[in-house]
Amino acid sequence: MKTQDTDFRESLGAGLAACERGLAALENALRPDPVLTEALFGGTSDWVNLLRYKLAPHLSGRGCLIAAIAGGTNTGKSTVFNLLQGREVSPVRSTAAATCRPLLSGSPERARQCLEGKLVPEFAPARLDEPDALLTRETPADRLFVVANPDLPDRLVLLDTPDVDSIEKQHWALADHLRAAGDVVVAVVTGEKYRDERVVAFFREALRSGRVVIPLMNKTDIAEGFATARHQLEEFRRDVGCTGPAFVVPHNFTLAQGYGEPIQSLDGATDLMSYLLGLDVHAVKRRVFESSVRHLCARAESFLNEVDQVAGVLASVHDEYHNRAVRASQQYDPVPSAAVGGLFHEFVQTRRGPLRRAIGKASATIARSTAAVGRSISRAVFRRTALESPDQGPSNEEICAAHRQAIEQITRDLAAGYIQSSGNLREPAAHLLQEGARRLAPETAAGRVVQTVLRSEDLSEEFRKHAQRTLETWWNDHAGRRHALEALDTILAVMPAAIAAPMSIYTGGVGVPEAMVLAGPLAEQFVARVIEYQFGDAMFDFLSPWREEQQRHLAEALLEHVAAPLLAGLDGMLAVLEGGAVEELRKGTGLCLKALQP
Repeated sequence: MKTQDTDFRESLGAGLAACERGLAALENALRPDPVLTEALFGGTSDWVNLLRYKLAPHLSGRGCLIAAIAGGTNTGKSTVFNLLQGREVSPVRSTAAATCRPLLSGSPERARQCLEGKLVPEFAPARLDEPDALLTRETPADRLFVVANPDLPDRLVLLDTPDVDSIEKQHWALADHLRAAGDVVVAVVTGEKYRDERVVAFFREALRSGRVVIPLMNKTDIAEGFATARHQLEEFRRDVGCTGPAFVVPHNFTLAQGYGEPIQSLDGATDLMSYLLGLDVHAVKRRVFESSVRHLCARAESFLNEVDQVAGVLASVHDEYHNRAVRASQQYDPVPSAAVGGLFHEFVQTRRGPLRRAIGKASATIARSTAAVGRSISRAVFRRTALESPDQGPSNEEICAAHRQAIEQITRDLAAGYIQSSGNLREPAAHLLQEGARRLAPETAAGRVVQTVLRSEDLSEEFRKHAQRTLETWWNDHAGRRHALEALDTILAVMPAAIAAPMSIYTGGVGVPEAMVLAGPLAEQFVARVIEYQFGDAMFDFLSPWREEQQRHLAEALLEHVAAPLLAGLDGMLAVLEGGAVEELRKGTGLCLKALQP
């Protein structure tokens, strides 16, 4: 039968595991970008270490308290570490910042677990065969040395740590990691270090993140019942915010004497080892875990808010650059081609009666190769929509050249604007666009955009349907003008046959094709002029969707060949910040908070 504590551990374990997976995946995804990594992960080491070195590895509750002996430079941490064990385990030197690498001391069972990477993961554990290895910086930074002390019970593991205020920043990171690994932190201070800003901040953070902080004043003056030490310890506890007993080690407390003597509390009621062993392991771990998880969740939520803000900035840059491409495409004002005007003629032809269809079928077969009615109608459409005079109207070749020139200029201007503005963005967006801006070649992009857009000038099925609906509406609403077009089409249907029939009788067929060639252009111009004036202002409504369609093709090409290469790096990181890793971390944080609810 499951107990309440078992349910708590299982639900919390699921949440912490999700947090750890999400965090690891996010770090791995951002690793190629140091700038963005620093922007997001700078200042997160406290809760990240808490998750990795404390909560996740020790959630199984193996009944072991880890007590880290921590403090500032030359406060005698290694001495206290040795005094607690009754022997010299960690080498003691008079030089400051002597201990460069952490040392773990535990029972044979705990030492074995540590060497297997179960107690303090993320470090590379090794047996301490040569004590001076603790004192050299040549030892790998992630090394954790381990010794077995059969005099220590399984319930307690001791850690000797490098200085928390050392000028060696490498020591700072190690001390932070080991603080995160400990349930209890013995704060070793002296009269010179008890109000040191970095030392106080270190232990305040330890307390705030759920550790039990036990003050210990080393090298104290025993005069007047440790009067000076009492005052200094009271100030230290007030600065840090910790309560509970404090301990003292007299300045004349030699190692020869001390190995057989316990470290006494300031009030003399207990000694440090007895106090550590008397702590309720389960209660401490539960309290530390709950406090630590709350701290973790608060920091994780703050981190997720920062991720959301950065993602929001990147998304706004993405949207702005996309909108620029769309706005640039709206500058494109394409001239309709022959195929557009041809839709008028096709529509009118579908309205022929049986007799006109029979006559017009043969006529159309003769005239189609030379009578480009659609081209003339398109010129009429262009004249009316562009408000040009009747004599003006470009050829298809001129239209294509104009389209090419306009598209190239729009593309070059957009690319130049992208490159110029990318350098004015704030980080992390600025550097994410820098590489894309360097790779962007405006001339090459312009060529690709032209090819893509001009390939799309054929009439789409969507526009054909629109044209059919527009012409149907006009046809039904304008009976008088419709009759004019029907009469016109009858003349066109009959005229080529009427010309060809008598010519074939009188000439035996000689000259018929030539006559049709001459008749065709005249018919084109006649049809175009009539349709232009009969259809009138409806041409604007007819043509507008075609232009919008061509502008849409251009926008798509600009996004594909200009915006996408420029935004590739930004979009990749945006996908990470909006992706599964962040959601996994968010999910894990929610599960942890739910597990803490009463």
